[in-house]
Amino acid sequence: MEIHGQASALTHDELVALYELMVLGRTLETRLLNAYRSGRLDGAVYPGVGQEAAMVGFGSALEAGDVLGGTHRDLVMQLARGVTVEEALLNFSGKVEGPSRGRDGNSHFGVLGKGTLMVVSPVPDAFPVAMGCALAFKQRGVDRVALANCGEGATSTGSWHETMNMAAVLELPIVFVVQNNQFAHSTPRDRQMAIEQVSDRAAGYGIPGFTVDGNDVVACYNAGREAIERARTGGGPTLIEAMTFRSFGHDGNDDAGYVGDDVRAAWGDRDPIERFETRLIDLGVLDDMRVIQVAEEVSRRIQDAMDWVADQPDPKPGAVGDDVFAPTPAPAAETSGDPTGGPMMMLDAISATLAEEMGRDERVFVLGTDTASLGGAFHVTAGLEERFGPQRVIDTPIAGAGIVGAAVGAALMGQRPIAELQHADMIYGGLDQLVNEAAKYHWKAGTAVPMVLRGPSGAGLRAGPFQSLSPEGTLSHHPGLKIVCPSSPTNAKGLLLAAIRDPNPVVYLEHRALYRSIEEPVPGGDAEIPLGRARIARAGSDATVVAWSAMVHVALEAAERLEAEQLAVEVIDLQSIVPLDWEALSTSITKTSRLVIVQEDHPFASVASEIAARAAEELFWNLDAPVARVTPPQTHIPFAAVLEDAYLPGVGDVVAAVRTVTAA
Repeated sequence: MEIHGQASALTHDELVALYELMVLGRTLETRLLNAYRSGRLDGAVYPGVGQEAAMVGFGSALEAGDVLGGTHRDLVMQLARGVTVEEALLNFSGKVEGPSRGRDGNSHFGVLGKGTLMVVSPVPDAFPVAMGCALAFKQRGVDRVALANCGEGATSTGSWHETMNMAAVLELPIVFVVQNNQFAHSTPRDRQMAIEQVSDRAAGYGIPGFTVDGNDVVACYNAGREAIERARTGGGPTLIEAMTFRSFGHDGNDDAGYVGDDVRAAWGDRDPIERFETRLIDLGVLDDMRVIQVAEEVSRRIQDAMDWVADQPDPKPGAVGDDVFAPTPAPAAETSGDPTGGPMMMLDAISATLAEEMGRDERVFVLGTDTASLGGAFHVTAGLEERFGPQRVIDTPIAGAGIVGAAVGAALMGQRPIAELQHADMIYGGLDQLVNEAAKYHWKAGTAVPMVLRGPSGAGLRAGPFQSLSPEGTLSHHPGLKIVCPSSPTNAKGLLLAAIRDPNPVVYLEHRALYRSIEEPVPGGDAEIPLGRARIARAGSDATVVAWSAMVHVALEAAERLEAEQLAVEVIDLQSIVPLDWEALSTSITKTSRLVIVQEDHPFASVASEIAARAAEELFWNLDAPVARVTPPQTHIPFAAVLEDAYLPGVGDVVAAVRTVTAA
């Protein structure tokens, strides 16, 4: 006898397998909760007890090669995707062989080789990443699907909306599942939304949406299979809401006193395991003896795994700083082709480099608002859509989290995305995805995220406080991000080549005032400049001036003026903020014994602050004068010309600083 659903049929063996997974999941989560409450487990637990039908049903509906993006309460869904009890317990115990190698605990892990994305605390952060995986599948024309899962509370976030809208617009092969367990921590669903069902929101995105009984594993499986098949055959996204209930509190410390006794009793009568067990017994698929046998086998399996995990090694303390970045292979040749090349502005050099790399490597693609038809806000990507097509130059909705998250997911699937910001100031809308997903993936999961986030930054064009920021100082605070600030057409090309080929997330900041203000011969061919290497823009022996981006030219002009005073100033162009070429700085500072740092970014807790502190700490006895910093005031960037000119460091400011340190 078979149980038939809307899109599938399950054999007796498949039904029993679903039942065993549900029992395994509940037993494991109950053991973990008890261990946590008794003080035998560190970190946190987020039990999904009561939600096993949705977890197992949707997780089992996916096929090999498909990808799951889940949340902290999706441990059982990970088991359904093939993650082992041992892998889960290793992570909960912080063991070095666990999926996150002791760098994160509890259910905050993924096993990408088994199709589960890394779980992080902010929800629903896996939604944009799963969407990026689906984007990669569509670009490649492969028969794979992504499924993103969250609770109903997460649907109140901007990233959820951005993902739903962007996936619908791009018609991606993805299924969205919302397990409506009635409470977002303690907030009931009628305080989260003014509609009856989450699935009602699907109409706003132009995609199908429906609600299923989340405590019926077969209903969830069949609904998942139908939506997955629709996505796999080009039908685009579907939103499924599974009505279920969380038997315990949000986490191990939550007694869920906000749940009324009547609510708990009503859902208790619909317990997913008890319902399914009764159903299978009535069908003759199970009997009481087999039920007892399953419980005993599961209990023994978990206990054996817990005993085994207890003896596994912990991480070594000396490894605490390891694996922030994926290893970067050395370039095959630093320069090849025409060593001089034709004259180019910086904007043209960047545009030409994008085209060269897209022609060389079919994995490279561009996405962002207005990047295709308009060619970007500054027309850097103009002409690329005509040459490479709409699957490799993608216009997206306005969606900071969606764009950055999509780049992360596509990179995880082997693509080389280049996401464009219309203005660097807009990076903050995608900062969560950048620092919690892109920057942490290799450190936590050992998986490289080769992506570039590029766009115009900097002041000087009378754009006011919202289109003039230089965010490199803020970004440099987050481990795992490489930050590049080119100062000329030549290094714009070489650094961009390196950024695209790097296996790590790179933020590439293009100063808008340099786009069309400097023209020089740009080397043709493969003129890659390794990241983390500063250049001597001007040699000197009396003082070292460190600068980057547009401030390099301010420093160079100051050095020319000072030459008339018999002062030979060495100007160091950092090129990369992270990695920082401290060896080049140390060599120059040791030679000149004097240091001036010039930056356009705000001064407090900045790149200049870090360089000055490190110079004072490591090179104190080599310095003949205090370190000088030439920076703007700690205020917002003004619009009026007279105010912006007063705000920005000028040539005269650098000249005065060098005179001060050389007079000491």
